[in-house]
Amino acid sequence: MLNSQVKSSKISIRNISLTEKLVLYFLIIGIGVISVISFYSFYSTKNALMSRTFDQLTSLRLVKKNQVEIFFSDRLKDLTLLSNAYDTKQIISFFNACRKKGNGSDDQELLEKYSEYLNKYKALRNYFSCIYLVGVDQIALKGFLQNEIKPLIVTDKIFGQQIITFSASHFQHHRIILLDMIPDPQTHLPVLFIAAPVTSESKEIDGWLFLAVSIEAINKIMVNNNPKSGLGMTGETYLVGNDFKLRSGSRFIPNSILNTIVRTQPAIKALNRQEGQVITPDYRNITVLSSFSRVDVPGINWVILAEIDLKEAMIPIYRMRNSLLILSLLISVIFFIFVFFTSKKITKPIILLRDAAMRIGKGQYDVDIPVRANDEIGALTRAFNIMSAQIKEKTKELQSERIGRLRSVIDAEESERQRLSREIHDGIGQSLIALKLRLESLLYIESSEIKANINVLKDQFDGTVDEIRRISNNLMPSVLEVFGITIALRNLCDETEEHCEINIIYGTSGDLENINTKIKTYLFRIAQEAFNNIIKHSGAKEVEIKLIRINEIVNFTIRDNGRGFDVIDVAFEKGNGLHNMRERVALMEGTIDIKSKLNQGTEIIIQIPVF
Repeated sequence: MLNSQVKSSKISIRNISLTEKLVLYFLIIGIGVISVISFYSFYSTKNALMSRTFDQLTSLRLVKKNQVEIFFSDRLKDLTLLSNAYDTKQIISFFNACRKKGNGSDDQELLEKYSEYLNKYKALRNYFSCIYLVGVDQIALKGFLQNEIKPLIVTDKIFGQQIITFSASHFQHHRIILLDMIPDPQTHLPVLFIAAPVTSESKEIDGWLFLAVSIEAINKIMVNNNPKSGLGMTGETYLVGNDFKLRSGSRFIPNSILNTIVRTQPAIKALNRQEGQVITPDYRNITVLSSFSRVDVPGINWVILAEIDLKEAMIPIYRMRNSLLILSLLISVIFFIFVFFTSKKITKPIILLRDAAMRIGKGQYDVDIPVRANDEIGALTRAFNIMSAQIKEKTKELQSERIGRLRSVIDAEESERQRLSREIHDGIGQSLIALKLRLESLLYIESSEIKANINVLKDQFDGTVDEIRRISNNLMPSVLEVFGITIALRNLCDETEEHCEINIIYGTSGDLENINTKIKTYLFRIAQEAFNNIIKHSGAKEVEIKLIRINEIVNFTIRDNGRGFDVIDVAFEKGNGLHNMRERVALMEGTIDIKSKLNQGTEIIIQIPVF
């Protein structure tokens, strides 16, 4: 069934008109070219837009990274200035003195002085949420900068021994340090500390100053939900720590700091100090375009990522794709209309030529197509008109030649019949009559003479048999089949010499027996025809015949010294001899060249291929 469908489709394609074929072919080519250009344009634009999006993300990531690094650099400067301030040293010294006395009546005075201290540095509330002054006994004064809560003395172990351990291990070298973000055990909110030792006049450590960096300040830098900020509806920048947890807020997940794990390919690469761009699933398992690098902040190992959903990044690409599709469709329609009318213009004269050719095929040769254009089609039309006229003339000539050939065949048949009739009548007929009379005479002779008459009858019968054999040999010589062309031509030459008193020079060369039987027969008939013409018309006394095979060509030459003839005039003669020769040579796909001049003899050169 499938084969029949394929065949039917092939037939239907073959049966469509030339105009439809041209429209179909040009349309396929045009659509193919348009498709290639559209696909190339789409993918080139897609790559350009993707590259531009990555560049925007990288640029945004660099800006945010620079802002974060500057933010922490400024906060560390604030810490340095605050830890070396005179009033900070006074507060920590008075705090230590109060703790040594163990007199609770001094705590109220301490808290009042600490409130005045906090009010003095109220401007830091944009960057810090709390200030901790830790004494030598690791009891802390806690003050709030971002609300009106009064300061207090924290007597329990702050953050479960974390600050105590931190102070003991890091401040022995009087270093400023930055403590990575940790959850507050009381509020469970994330908190990030920067700390510095507070020293006395003698450079001894009196305590430590802890500043709780405002998470809101960090988020103010990192988190931006404004679609016009360059991040669209799904873009975001965020920080990730070395434990793969968020250090800044997520645009999509509330309370994500220290709660959302970001173990993605960009985070892993950035923590390994790599920098780059990649398309990968993010922490929400949504495919995004991501640009990543490490943040250079002393004391912490953070990375920054700038990402946007692939789907949103592809929106302008999809718009461009749709525009290309619409444009391609429009161009295809215009191209189809152009191709249709152009094909009609091209095929109309061709259809006229086709119809004219069909009329010529039906025998209507009076065809003349008007030439309407001076181009290739016009030249083709003119050539067709010339061809039509030539076909008309050639047809007339072929008809005349056909009539001539038919007349020649009929004349040859009649001539052959007449010859056979004469030979049978004059030869065999007379011999049979003589035999009949001789037999009848036996009835009236003496018995003594019967034997002699029987011998005479025997001789007459032998002569009649020889005559029948001669006639049969002329019709189809058995010697040609039995002994080959060389012996057959030799016998023909000998018989002609014997009966016509013509000196014949006969020569052969090459392998003449391993050729086609048809060629042998035709060569023999040509020789018979040539001898017949020589005997009847030339009056020649000498004839030379050469039959030579060179490779795959047989050369047959017949030359006489007779009266000759005009080769041009003889082409229009009524005789059939030379015509029959030409016909036989043409049937053997050979060539014949007849050379003759008046009173200078005639030469016939024939070449026959035997491959």
